[in-house]
Amino acid sequence: MSGTSSTTEPTLEVAGLEVEVLTGSGWATVVDGVGFRIGRGETLGLVGESGSGKSVTCLSIAGLMPPKQSRVRAQTLRLLGRDLSALTPREMADVRGPQIGMIFQEPMSSLNPAFTVGDQIAEVLRRHERMPRRAAATRAVQLLDRVGVPSPARRARQYPFEFSGGMRQRVMIAIALAGDPDVIIADEPTTALDVTVQAQILELLRELQRERGMSVIVITHDLGVVADVCDQVLVMYAGQIVESAPVHELFRTPRHPYMEGLLAAMPRMDRPAAAMSTIRGAPPSVGAFPAGCRFHPRCSYAADPCGTDPVLQPVAPGRATRCLRHPELTLRGTR
Repeated sequence: MSGTSSTTEPTLEVAGLEVEVLTGSGWATVVDGVGFRIGRGETLGLVGESGSGKSVTCLSIAGLMPPKQSRVRAQTLRLLGRDLSALTPREMADVRGPQIGMIFQEPMSSLNPAFTVGDQIAEVLRRHERMPRRAAATRAVQLLDRVGVPSPARRARQYPFEFSGGMRQRVMIAIALAGDPDVIIADEPTTALDVTVQAQILELLRELQRERGMSVIVITHDLGVVADVCDQVLVMYAGQIVESAPVHELFRTPRHPYMEGLLAAMPRMDRPAAAMSTIRGAPPSVGAFPAGCRFHPRCSYAADPCGTDPVLQPVAPGRATRCLRHPELTLRGTR
């Protein structure tokens, strides 16, 4: 079942996405039945603890999972009506850039230290737009200017180590924009940035989205980022979607205990740090998911029904939860 639905024609539609990875003890499922739809100009957030399957979901959509160590299946995987699951690796490489852009989590490890940032932006233009070298170099400078890099002509000749963390992230955004994609996947785009730079990066993404009408998928564990930029949110736990909702409804009235726990653990200015809550225990290891609800060993509301495998079920227009006890629970949200 899809976790989200859009009233507009979807740019990207995913249903029944399953991903297995090869471990020392065999194949293990890391993404189980994920589905969503995202329309033009919409922003979808994927949230959850580390290891919940957020990044693997998006890497699988973009065809970036290692082929010999992973297996990807989906009932539906369509971008602008095109079946991505039917494409060869070479055809998928032609989709990345012009149709799907990626902003990776750590720009210093994603950028090539041996090439100038201008050359790395121009490479996308030469590969996908077939631009001559000189024209691509000129366009690279224009893109650096658009993402707010000062003195772009000079900075285009510099190497990644000569940029601050925030400026490297702007370079990554310029690379993602070079192909003029329909969808941008931003994997923890503000990790390790101070709050001022984080706000600047998020505002830049919003501006570019308004200009180009792109669909944006934001992968993050930061609920502040989710509240700031997302329209719809998928909450993932142990490879499954456990809740989906419009962002403001999700924060106000969560329908799954895991989301309630995430909200309670979020730092707030109106209470002391000592009052912060935690979710007991730890997420299950890959290949060792518990029977029934995967969250029930950590859930303070767990009862006998939770030993039964739950399905993601609609609870209101645009909302779904995987909690079996949701009709009888009143969970605490936040403003």
